[in-house]
Amino acid sequence: MYSWKNLQMVVTVVLLGLAAACSLFEQNVEVLQTFELRIDKPADAAMQFSVQKDVYTNTEQVQKYANDIDAFVIRKISYKVKDFAGSEAPFVSGTIEFAPSGSNEFTMLSAITSLHLKEMAEQEQESTIVLPDKTVEEKLTELLRMGSPVTFRLNAVTDNNPIAATLVVYIDALMTVEM
Repeated sequence: MYSWKNLQMVVTVVLLGLAAACSLFEQNVEVLQTFELRIDKPADAAMQFSVQKDVYTNTEQVQKYANDIDAFVIRKISYKVKDFAGSEAPFVSGTIEFAPSGSNEFTMLSAITSLHLKEMAEQEQESTIVLPDKTVEEKLTELLRMGSPVTFRLNAVTDNNPIAATLVVYIDALMTVEM
């Protein structure tokens, strides 16, 4: 027969095995965000401008797994231009920034230098945003992970008006959830 000590050891091993198996049931879930920053500048408008958009990041996936998120990683942020109309050679330079909605403490997400709106729209080019540093990535990641509303802003200057265009921004994130 089994002794009490052997039975304790068997039960302990089984419980440890079950605990380890629980963490083996993880699933990767894509969290995709798309939003638009619309630029509308009449011919007589100032060359400097700012447009912003509140983005509600509390997606269905974030809501569903809110208490089970083990990891959240931004894989890629990119943008493209669509719906362009205006002058022949409009270049835009400036920054794309973000902040928790309701805050004025914006963080620079990316600098844009000499972005040729007409050419990008015609060629349907997509440009990847390289985050400036780990701190910026961590700040945005935490806002997305929490499903917080985020304000994105384009602060820019153009060399030619009129301009009408939409800057479409894509955020591709991946969260690992424990099942």
